[in-house]
Amino acid sequence: MTQIANAGMITPPKMKPWSVAIELLTIFLGVVSYTLGWTAFILSQNITSGGLAGITTIIQIATNIPATVPYYIINGFLLILALVFLGWRFSVRTVIGVGMLFVTIPIGQALFTDPIAQADVYNNIWPWLREILPNFGPLLVAREPFVALLLGSILCGIGLGLVFSVNGSTGGTDVIVAIINKYKNISLGRAMIMVDATIVVTGAVVSHYMGPKYEWTEALGKLAFSVIEIVICAQTMDFFLNTNKQSVQLFINSPKAKEISQAIIHQLNRGCTLLQAEGGYSGVPSKVVMVVVRKNMQKPVMDIVRTIDPKAFVSQAVVHGVYGEGFDPIEQKAKN
Repeated sequence: MTQIANAGMITPPKMKPWSVAIELLTIFLGVVSYTLGWTAFILSQNITSGGLAGITTIIQIATNIPATVPYYIINGFLLILALVFLGWRFSVRTVIGVGMLFVTIPIGQALFTDPIAQADVYNNIWPWLREILPNFGPLLVAREPFVALLLGSILCGIGLGLVFSVNGSTGGTDVIVAIINKYKNISLGRAMIMVDATIVVTGAVVSHYMGPKYEWTEALGKLAFSVIEIVICAQTMDFFLNTNKQSVQLFINSPKAKEISQAIIHQLNRGCTLLQAEGGYSGVPSKVVMVVVRKNMQKPVMDIVRTIDPKAFVSQAVVHGVYGEGFDPIEQKAKN
């Protein structure tokens, strides 16, 4: 009985080397997806996105300096701020994500910058990089802004979702938002909206007075595209994360509840709870196993139940938020 009572307090195993390798691969795939979406679709259309990508787009529009250069400088400065204000634990994964972006973004710009329409920008890319990499130009023509926006935003959202799914970070304005959230009573979502709104409005003004000098109608059109990009990117990221982290709660009513709970504990390394119950019609005492697992572990649990007691009564419900040991930290819920 002591083992059953402590079932919900199992200490998760230490992270194995292969788990670290999988997390690093996930961050890398996320960074590649984000880079492809931004450089091949969004940046080539002179659409200002949110975050540091938006800031560097504004600089590129105004000066024809490739976004890679200010990206390096600003992100380096923000990493120093992260170390000072947020500590090394936050900064380690940020350094990994940013380090990968330092490699992929210049490659993306060399591959997908239009050498004719954006000749000044393309010629300012490092010559040695232009020489070793082929140039494909934008993957969609300049007059296909909405399709480019849609594809680019989805790829960026998936990329960020992959990075955040393993608690990684791409640096940039994430650092600013985290600092604001730490010292001010403002949620992460509101802080992100404030920062992104400032960036895209600035982008519309800059594109009118500098660089391409769009007419106000076109500049405001770019602003509308920027807002759409931020929304689609955020929704895609949330959908990816929520789908990946979705949990299910199962109630398993069976005469062999104890055996089922022990199998879940030892075979899946998941905690569960034994509830005392009584049949409403029969009045017979019974036990019910309650277990909450990620959606991808639902099948292994059902396989255990099917093997031990095929006649068990099982109810299942989708859980929108699970906080505590083995799931998301309670502090995260308090801040959102």
